[in-house]
Amino acid sequence: MYLRMTRGRFDSTKSDEAMRLMPDITAAIQQLPGCQGVQVGVDRTTGESLAVSTFDTMEHAQFSRDSLGDAYVRLQALDWQAKDPEIFETI
Repeated sequence: MYLRMTRGRFDSTKSDEAMRLMPDITAAIQQLPGCQGVQVGVDRTTGESLAVSTFDTMEHAQFSRDSLGDAYVRLQALDWQAKDPEIFETI
């Protein structure tokens, strides 16, 4: 199994909008092939976000953010800036 960690940041004045969007982001990730689970956290004060998801293979964990569809488009509309995902093999 593989763990994918993605950190990002958005304008903290848009925290309410970001929080309303998180269930859609979570659902979009959960629908990806090989997804075992996902957790998303947001710090409303700083605008920082963290998504941790698990996948059955490295290939599944390396999904393109574009595969999240409309949820990703709406996240980008909040000026969300993402760091490159980090992927780890679980032991």
